[in-house]
Amino acid sequence: SDFESWTYVYGKLHDVPVVSVDNNQMLSRCSHPPEVTRPLLDFRLARLFVQSKLPFCHHYVVTTFFHPDTCKPRTTLVPPILRPEILAARPSKGDHLLVYQTAEGNTGLARTLAETGMECRIYGMRRGIQEEQVEGNLRYRPFDEAGFIADLASSRAVIAGGSFTVMGEAVYLRKPMLSVPVGGQFEQVLNARWLERLGYGRYAESLADPVVVHRFLDAIPACEGRLASYEQDGNMKLQETLDGLLAEL
Repeated sequence: SDFESWTYVYGKLHDVPVVSVDNNQMLSRCSHPPEVTRPLLDFRLARLFVQSKLPFCHHYVVTTFFHPDTCKPRTTLVPPILRPEILAARPSKGDHLLVYQTAEGNTGLARTLAETGMECRIYGMRRGIQEEQVEGNLRYRPFDEAGFIADLASSRAVIAGGSFTVMGEAVYLRKPMLSVPVGGQFEQVLNARWLERLGYGRYAESLADPVVVHRFLDAIPACEGRLASYEQDGNMKLQETLDGLLAEL
């Protein structure tokens, strides 16, 4: 179960072992330093929700690009699950920023991006557009999965929300990322803070202050250095873990 209740309930009602495979369990089954769990009340509430969602599974496989100590038994950490398209991508070091944001709550972001002088390939800020719109160094693009992955793989760095999928893909492709989690989503906050703690990118509560973007751009070379040592053999660790659990069951 990927943090999905109906499959879990069916398994429990029919005495079928349930294996949890998701990133959410990172909140409840691992130990974290205080700097990534503040404010403590928000962390505890999020952890309580996760604990109550899928309790007493046979095993918990937690997808993650960082590796804190586990604090509960029957827990295995594996790298993020990657789409075949990401595994097939060939990363290169381009000169553009990939920006994946909506216009909501980001007033002034376009002006900040324009001031960077870098080419910015922007997804999400102009919903419903059917073709690319170019304004100076800003290129607003309609969403296309193949185009997005190509822009991600060839980017210099990424500015996006707190999606664990995008974060995991950026880390795998060794792209520094500025993560701006959705408000009230503590799982996203936790992942973004670990991203910054490892030096793979930066965490920000919002993009309202232009300084946030400029400081991230200054940090890109250092982030690239830290990401150079990241290793992940596709989805092999996950597959081996699941094979072992299925054989055990």
